[in-house]
Amino acid sequence: MKVIDHQKVDITDEEYEYYQELVKQFTDENNKGTDYFKGLFRTDEDGFITIIKPTKTVPWAVLFFVQQVMITQRLRIFDQLRKKETK
Repeated sequence: MKVIDHQKVDITDEEYEYYQELVKQFTDENNKGTDYFKGLFRTDEDGFITIIKPTKTVPWAVLFFVQQVMITQRLRIFDQLRKKETK
């Protein structure tokens, strides 16, 4: 679990490193990269992204990243269930 925009997110270390790269990439003299993640999504108590709701202009890379994390979270759950069923 890592924290993004004051929310616990179930995210791998590799995904979190890429999040940090995006923050650096989109930080300039006028904007902080973390601002693009503020209010962009909500998570449940397990850290899974439940909804992505952009309310302001967000770089495509940020939006695609959050969507990718949401999808891979579900895939990890399905993979764990599949492994349990095959035992």
